[in-house]
Amino acid sequence: MQYRIAPFIVLALSIFVACKSDYEKMVARELKSGVRHDSIFFGLYFGMTSSEFYKHCFELNHQGLVTNGPENNTVLYTFNNYRDQLDMNFYPAFENDRIYRMGVVFNYRGWAPWNKNLYSDKLVPDVLDILEKWYGKGFIEIEAPDGKPAWVVVNGNRQILVLLQNERSVRVEITDLTVKPTEQHSVRKPNGMRPLWEKKPQ
Repeated sequence: MQYRIAPFIVLALSIFVACKSDYEKMVARELKSGVRHDSIFFGLYFGMTSSEFYKHCFELNHQGLVTNGPENNTVLYTFNNYRDQLDMNFYPAFENDRIYRMGVVFNYRGWAPWNKNLYSDKLVPDVLDILEKWYGKGFIEIEAPDGKPAWVVVNGNRQILVLLQNERSVRVEITDLTVKPTEQHSVRKPNGMRPLWEKKPQ
């Protein structure tokens, strides 16, 4: 099962079929407001350098909040208050060594092909519940280019996009819309992070 957070194909929301005008109006209104929301979650934020990111994750691990995800390619946090243990694997994309996008994958730990109750379409309400507790309400449902439903909200410079990645996982992209990434700088592959408990903060 693939957990790799980066790289990821960034969807062009401008080609979404449903609610296109609502989405475009939302983006225009929020960017025009000049309001900035750089907070992501767990004390992470847009503009954080890679060394700051690793140091902060080391501290979160020291507090017992997170650990390494599969193959040390992500950071793992687990929720225990939903229908099943809910894993959240995350890893950022960097532009000029500063976070501008956070890729997150949610899945129920007990998922199995025969357990339809834990498929990604049943997971979406729990993911939206988590996100609304963190960022507030306002998500609108749209249609992704593959015809599947998706959900999005924009607050100032921060866009949060929710997608059905596959039968098991829900993908969330948290992006700073004011950053225009260049291909050579924007994505850093994890390539096997050292376990957080071995990582020494600089």
